[in-house]
Order: sequence, then structure tokens, then C-alpha cells
Amino acid sequence: MHDHETEKPQKTGGKNKVWGGIALLILAIGVISFWCTMHKLPHAEWRNEFKPLSWEAAGVCIDHAEAYWKASAGDSRMELRAFCFPVCHLELDEAEGSGMVTVRFQNGQGVQMGDRINIPYKDGKFLPRESNSMHVTETEATVRLEDGFLSQDEYTLHQFNQDAPLWRVYVECRPQAGDLQPMGYLSIIPNDL
Repeated sequence: MHDHETEKPQKTGGKNKVWGGIALLILAIGVISFWCTMHKLPHAEWRNEFKPLSWEAAGVCIDHAEAYWKASAGDSRMELRAFCFPVCHLELDEAEGSGMVTVRFQNGQGVQMGDRINIPYKDGKFLPRESNSMHVTETEATVRLEDGFLSQDEYTLHQFNQDAPLWRVYVECRPQAGDLQPMGYLSIIPNDL
């Protein structure tokens, strides 16, 4: 009986070693997965490549801005033009007087793509409108560029090429009878489409 009692702790200790080994293996797999994911992420420049919000110029204040790639799947008009295209979303905090907030997109080589997109404002609010390139309410504007990457392969290469500069969005403000003033800019972060 004394021998039998001695065997039980050895079995329990063996079970603890097995569970400890499994936990260590899971931890190692997690660390390796995290490292692989971070290694494949696009260059780290996008993390800080923006003018911190809120953006203010000429009495206009944008308190939230984001830029991203959108797949054209499901949009019959866009599917004919590109695999994916860049989008910019702005939220207006306040706007004195009247004028226009303008958005322009640049590719990785610094070449402006498409025309500037003008979003008129008056009396503290955007003027609501809808077109192929924009959806604007009194406080939010979402604009898109019809140019982008023509194929999934082209976009994937851009997404994972750590040496390729990212596309950017520049937001500016032109008060009525005033000069164009820069507000802010940010990179368009590659993501899984």
C-alpha cells in the first residue's frame, strides 16, 4: 500500500509535465505566428504617417479621418475599372463661414490620381450631396477615387512589398474668397480585401 501511494504523485507529476509541455508548445506556436504576421505586415511607416487629429484650418475642424482600400466586388460600375479603389471618410466638427474641403489622392510615387474632390460647407455643416465619387451628410463625407489597382495580384504586391511607398490622402480647406490651406494627410493602409 505504501508503494501504491508513492506511484500516485509520480503520475500526477507526469500529467503536470505533459500539460506544461502542451502549454509551452502553444505559447511557442503563438509567438511564431505573431512574428510571421508582423513580418508580413506592410512597412511600419503607416503607423505614424498622418498629421494628428483634429485637423483645423480657416475655421474648419475635422475631428476624425480614415482612409482605406475597398474591393470593387459587388459594385458593377467599379468592377469594370479596378479590383480595388481608395476611400477617405471625414467627420466634421465645425466650420465657420462657407467654402470647400478638398480631398486628393496620391499614389506611391507622389502622383495625384484623379481630380480633387470638393466638399462644400456652409454655416458649420457640409452641404449634403450624393454622386458616384461621394456621399455627404451634414457632418460626414465619404469620398472615393475611381482609379486604384487593376488586379488582385497588383494589390497584393503593394500590400506586402515593404519597400513600396503607400498611397496617401491629402485634405485641404478653401474658405470662400480665400486661399487653399492644408489640413491633414494620412496613408491609405493596405488591408485584406
